[in-house]
Amino acid sequence: MKRKKIQCYGIYTGMFIILCTVTFLPFIIEGKSFIWAAGVEDGLSQHFSALAYYGEWLRKLAGSFLAGEFKIPMWEMSIGYGADIIQTLNYYAIGDPLNLLYGFVPEKYTEIMYHFMIILRMYLAGIIFIMYSRKMKKRDEGAIIGAVVYVFCGFTLRLGLRHPFFLNPMIYFPLLCLGIEKIFKKEKPFLFVLAVCLSALSNYYFLYMLTIFSVIYAWIRFYKYEKGQGIKRFFQVVGKFAGYYMLGIAMSAVILLPSVIGFLGNGRNGVGVDWITLIIYPVKYYVLFIENSVGYGNIGNNTNAGFLPIAGIAVLFTLFSDRMKHRKYKMAYITSLIALAFPIFGFAFNGFSYASNRWSFVLSFIVALLTAEMYPRFFIMTKRQKIGIAAGILLYQLLAIGAGLYDSKMFESRGVYTACGLLWIFYFCFLWFQKKGYNGRMTITKVVIGCLLIISAGTHGYYRFSEKQSAYTKQFLDQNTALKRLCPKEIEMLKSVKDSSLYRVHAEEFKYKNYGLVNDLNTISGYYSITAGDVTKTVNSYETLGMQYADKYHGLDQRTGLMSLAGVKYVTISGNGFIDEKNRSKGDVPYGFKKLKTNGRITLYENPYCLPMAYGYESFITKNQYNALNGVGREQAMLGNIVLEKEPKRTKLKHEKVYNQPKVSTIPLSEKRISSPKGEKYAEITVPVNSKKEIYLYFKNLEYDDSKVSTENVFLSGKKSTKGIIIDQKELSKKIFIQSKFSPYYFGRKDYMVKVDCRGTKGKEQIRMRFLSRGNYKFDNFYLVVADKKQTIEKINSLKKHGLKNILYDGNTFSGDVQGEKDQAVCIAIPYSRGWEATVDGRKTPIQKANGMFMGVMVDKGNHHIELHYTTPGLWTGMWISIAGWIIFVGMVVKMTILSDSLRRKEV
Repeated sequence: MKRKKIQCYGIYTGMFIILCTVTFLPFIIEGKSFIWAAGVEDGLSQHFSALAYYGEWLRKLAGSFLAGEFKIPMWEMSIGYGADIIQTLNYYAIGDPLNLLYGFVPEKYTEIMYHFMIILRMYLAGIIFIMYSRKMKKRDEGAIIGAVVYVFCGFTLRLGLRHPFFLNPMIYFPLLCLGIEKIFKKEKPFLFVLAVCLSALSNYYFLYMLTIFSVIYAWIRFYKYEKGQGIKRFFQVVGKFAGYYMLGIAMSAVILLPSVIGFLGNGRNGVGVDWITLIIYPVKYYVLFIENSVGYGNIGNNTNAGFLPIAGIAVLFTLFSDRMKHRKYKMAYITSLIALAFPIFGFAFNGFSYASNRWSFVLSFIVALLTAEMYPRFFIMTKRQKIGIAAGILLYQLLAIGAGLYDSKMFESRGVYTACGLLWIFYFCFLWFQKKGYNGRMTITKVVIGCLLIISAGTHGYYRFSEKQSAYTKQFLDQNTALKRLCPKEIEMLKSVKDSSLYRVHAEEFKYKNYGLVNDLNTISGYYSITAGDVTKTVNSYETLGMQYADKYHGLDQRTGLMSLAGVKYVTISGNGFIDEKNRSKGDVPYGFKKLKTNGRITLYENPYCLPMAYGYESFITKNQYNALNGVGREQAMLGNIVLEKEPKRTKLKHEKVYNQPKVSTIPLSEKRISSPKGEKYAEITVPVNSKKEIYLYFKNLEYDDSKVSTENVFLSGKKSTKGIIIDQKELSKKIFIQSKFSPYYFGRKDYMVKVDCRGTKGKEQIRMRFLSRGNYKFDNFYLVVADKKQTIEKINSLKKHGLKNILYDGNTFSGDVQGEKDQAVCIAIPYSRGWEATVDGRKTPIQKANGMFMGVMVDKGNHHIELHYTTPGLWTGMWISIAGWIIFVGMVVKMTILSDSLRRKEV
């Protein structure tokens, strides 16, 4: 038995190595890595950066422990404007036990480890699937083929490569199902408890999905093991599972609790969704789903099938099977298809945020299980099944041809027709085997099917990845370039600055938002799925163009006031900066900034008006007053008054009830609508400029609508989002990102402030607006906003006089000295979090939200020393819960083991 088990896993391992090689051959030939970042930045900015940082974080943590310091870094200033490490990076790295391996790898080898970990996760997913299949009494050859179908599916080869941690639920779901089976079979519950713990530690996002589908699985299996039992027994079983589940959750609380607290304060939460989009998908979605079931393209809405053709045979075999035993498989598959057919299910399974079928790894599990179960019966098909499978393949082929004839661009490649051919080859092979009387255990069938699986995987890789077909590899970085991409010339210049003070930097035209994390730079850019809601709302309130999504923001549009308030001291500007994949721009230098040095096209500037990271105010305005202003008005308001949520108590701080200085004026433009010359995709306007003024083009309630001009069939393809508007002025270009309501990334933004270059000597400037998508661009108001540069500088210099002295920052602590002749509200330009605690002269002092996302501390007149200390919210509570959970778990293991040994001795 043991030898058979070793043989089973050995064959799978050999097949896995071969299939990996042929599937990823285009990556090898084209010299590509698995880091998804050439066209987008998720793979590099988010995953790679987080994992490289996590490895360094682990090494520093181990070093401090070995030195006897026992200090845990909890706050990191290089995460956007600054953020909690566990709350932000649990989504990508922290908590997943496999990622502990990054701690043993120097940063320069992170890319190699990144590749290895993707392959390792794929391999483990197959191993766990085989363990589950063997537990369910599936034959080894069926279990191996099922594992191959499970691992080399569209979910893995698309989402798994884009986001490596998306492979984790493919490991944990069969593990949870295996644990459930053990409990129903009256075996020890240890595996289930540990599986829950691992799922919760690794990622709460997929924990949510795994919990839903584990409950559904256990509910179905209850009627297998507890058939005929009453409602009382049902609730007893529910209670047992709930207890084990809660134990696993408790064991993970040290990571889970802080992560959930961070999620609840996330900027992407509660942005709303257009309910019309939850009724039905466009027709094209259903066509692509059918065709890509064993095809090689993308369906949309994170729906991924792309199964090996042998899985298509298994599905058709199941649908035409009359056996009672197969009905449950049939129902599971059909129910999954129904859930994938309606957006409301994707909305619910995605945490009620937007419709996304990232839960489709469950469909992969079901299809793989069908294959494992049905494979031995492919050699003894009934006449009904033979006819049904042939008819199904023929119908599939006709649909593919019909869709291709209707729209030649329907499919990303012609691979769907090759998939049809492979279906026929598998089908005729099984007919021939049946005629010869062969079965799945014979050497000839193993060799033939093994070769066909290798060909199938290689074909899948070719059509999905090859530059000659879908060219998906073009979206991935070249090998050995990841760290170089994150540390180019402009970043090296910022790192080379010799300045020991605490400040922020900005690389204006640099594409990748999270460059600060691996370069130890404090920035004003960020792209993390978990971004504090206060940061999202505040950056959005500036109405700058750099905010693309609720969790993706870049710079402050080179606005001197905002950059000074944020403590931005050094900036690099390129002569050919990145706007998007097709547009570049000459750099925009903020007024007053001083050139330090130039290297090629990159120039380093210093902000002489930069404020320290904490500064005092003698007057305030409320959040309601702030919200009533436009983006430039808000900037000017913060230069003279601290913005507080409500009026502070026990202070002589002046309330500026009517705020009007420095003056911000508006100039209406004559255009009632934006119009384009006939046949052109642009519009031009002329605006007055003045070199002594800051001038902004302001769009109020700008929205995009394609309903009247779309040349495509909306019913077939769905409504389109716009790619935005490029604003050109001489050699400067800026981009307005417009998110339509039906976009999953919509966060309610409608107001946009475009900075106009006023450095010319002419009194007028011509501005061209290039529309990147056809459609109607609607707005309520369209006018110029004007502020005086001299008054802006005066306000900054006045504020600088109240800056803190002797500022010290060391991860979890911040301190400085303040002095004043009046009571002050000190704004610490670090994002507010419940984890911060403040003392003034050793006395604990409340912290208020200030200037939207920062912290405010009230001090009386005179000299004072301010200290802030940070602790991750929920960390210590979670730690004690985890300790209690592990004590209970160990006690349960000991008790059940002793009891089991006692019963065994009695039987002997």
